[in-house]
Amino acid sequence: MSGKLLQALGALFVLGLVGGAVGGLMVLKDRIKVVVAADDAGATGPAPIALLRDDVRQMASDTAEWQQGVGRNFEQLGTALEERATARHEDVQRLRTEVAALREALAALRSEHAATKALVAGLPAAVAAVTPAVVTPAVVTPAGVTPAEVTPAVVTPAGVATAPVAPPEPIAAATAPPAVAPPEPVAAPEANAAPSKPKGGFLTFSVPASKFRFDEPQDYALVPDLCSVGFDAKSTLHDFTGRTGAVRGSFRADFDEAEAKWSGEIVCQAATLVTGVEGRDDNMRDHLDTKNYAEIRFRLDQFKAAPDGLDEANQKVRGEVSGTMTIRGQSRPFAMPVAVEVDAQKRVVVTGQAPLKLSDHGVPVPSQLGLINMQDEVVVWIALRARAVAGGKKQ
Repeated sequence: MSGKLLQALGALFVLGLVGGAVGGLMVLKDRIKVVVAADDAGATGPAPIALLRDDVRQMASDTAEWQQGVGRNFEQLGTALEERATARHEDVQRLRTEVAALREALAALRSEHAATKALVAGLPAAVAAVTPAVVTPAVVTPAGVTPAEVTPAVVTPAGVATAPVAPPEPIAAATAPPAVAPPEPVAAPEANAAPSKPKGGFLTFSVPASKFRFDEPQDYALVPDLCSVGFDAKSTLHDFTGRTGAVRGSFRADFDEAEAKWSGEIVCQAATLVTGVEGRDDNMRDHLDTKNYAEIRFRLDQFKAAPDGLDEANQKVRGEVSGTMTIRGQSRPFAMPVAVEVDAQKRVVVTGQAPLKLSDHGVPVPSQLGLINMQDEVVVWIALRARAVAGGKKQ
């Protein structure tokens, strides 16, 4: 009898264990989900089709810029040719005026030369007409006196005055040559005058250049399809990752400066974070209070390169970016080590990770029945790709 009672009690105990297990499973069935993934999307980066799509968009944008640039350049070329033709016409007119003035001056010089030549030819006759006749006196030398001691007597003909003859007056030119004004000299440019704008050469025009410069501060815009942010968390049972691709933002950076002031903001939609378990995602959104605080923001303030972290030749830099992280409406200082490099399509790739405590931002740490607890500290990570924006040159 006692053996049958023990068997019955054993059967009841087993049934109780089975019923408890079934009841526990019913309670946790919406919160436990096993996911088998062949690969980690966050580790492999953007999908190749997304990269190709961005390349095609960039090629289309570059082609449109080339078309607009070539159109503008041909308009400038036409204007330059018209200006060159006008300037050349003005130069020809000025040269013609100068040649005419030179011809008039040459004719006047020829006339003056002929008048001077005639005047020189008539000078001997004019001099002979005004020169008076000179009478040579006879000298009588007495006996015993040398000729040197005798003063000659000048015999003046009757009716001729003894006053000295005045020198002849200068002969006036028979014909005064006409005064010829020399051509006006070309005014020399002033020393302080602003230089004239140089004219471009024939068929010389600019074309759209690459906007990206690693060694200058520029503005960058995120490529949403190629960006993702998330966190890695640890719990009692297992580790898990939350991520989202709903990222937008822009920033201004100078990569070749060891310490530079960066500016900008990276924003993600908190409600789009997923961990792969539906119940856990709902619980996470409740803790983040996504209904009242839809966005998680990180404002960039400064970048400091690591020692020997700058490789300008390969366009790479490692360092720490610092700013302010805002989660659930609460903002706290935040710093993250990052690595920056440039891919083959001139996209700037920024990756990094840093620890963050949820309690610092007022986020309750998830716990399930006091048995499954999540750690307060998570690792926040970013994987961003951005393109340079026109107009971000050094100021």
